[in-house]
Amino acid sequence: MAEKNIFDDNEDFEKLLNSFINDKNGADSEDEKKTDSPFGKLSEEGEKINAQISAEMEEDLAAVLAVGKEEAVAAEQENLPNLGADESELAQAFINFQASVDKLTKENLKQNFECLFSIDDLYPNYKPSVGRLISNDIVNGWMLLSKMFPNEIGKFSPSSSDEEFLNFAEKLQNQDLQLAVISYVEILIDIESCELGYQAKLLRYQETHIKRIMYEEYLARKERQQKFVDAVKKRNFPIDAERLITNYFRVSQKDFDGAYKALTTNPAIFAPIDFSKIKPRWFGLLKVTPKDGIRLNIKIGNFLKKLKV
Repeated sequence: MAEKNIFDDNEDFEKLLNSFINDKNGADSEDEKKTDSPFGKLSEEGEKINAQISAEMEEDLAAVLAVGKEEAVAAEQENLPNLGADESELAQAFINFQASVDKLTKENLKQNFECLFSIDDLYPNYKPSVGRLISNDIVNGWMLLSKMFPNEIGKFSPSSSDEEFLNFAEKLQNQDLQLAVISYVEILIDIESCELGYQAKLLRYQETHIKRIMYEEYLARKERQQKFVDAVKKRNFPIDAERLITNYFRVSQKDFDGAYKALTTNPAIFAPIDFSKIKPRWFGLLKVTPKDGIRLNIKIGNFLKKLKV
């Protein structure tokens, strides 16, 4: 927790400013008593200059006050977990809501505002279950506010639009109540942003998961395909084994049953029989004929029907 600055709140600022002005006026009055100079009293123009100087001083001190508050907020945010932008905004809005409602309940109901949600629940990422926790807590907080301020909160619908919330908050006189209402609508907006971010991450994960499964299936299919090719090559059939099996696997993706039936009954559909590699029968006395191609086509089909890889 950062040390308290002398300008930590508006009340201290007002006291300091009033003290400065009073001391200055007092000093001027004493000087007037000690001299008969016609310049002892300020002219009308001098009064305007004096007022302008005071206004400038007020602006400078207000700037110092603003810097002090920014440093306090920054120090408070350093205590938050390492969250994403949407989660950080949601966490800060909830901290503001919880602090303001807790202060009001202590003052008016003599009790604490207990919450089930913890900022650590947002780590490492927002989840819908966390959103439900936050929603329950802010609903309970709103009910407490309605109980403490029935004339203000009790008559305002929590289902109003964001613009109606902010217009309503501007009219509230109690600063803690105003902060609670503003933080409430900020939480609703931030939860919606986190939900959209979560859905986007989920879609990316699903897309990546599907791609990984498809790639694994592709590798498995290629491995199985290569086993078929190797088995056909070992038998030295007069056919292009790689072309045969590659064409079969491509067609089987669209019509598995039809492709398998064709492979085991007429494999030449996927790759033609190479007659140049058919050895003539009877020591070369019988020339190769189309019947030899048909016979080998059936033989290859029967082999593939019994093949298990």
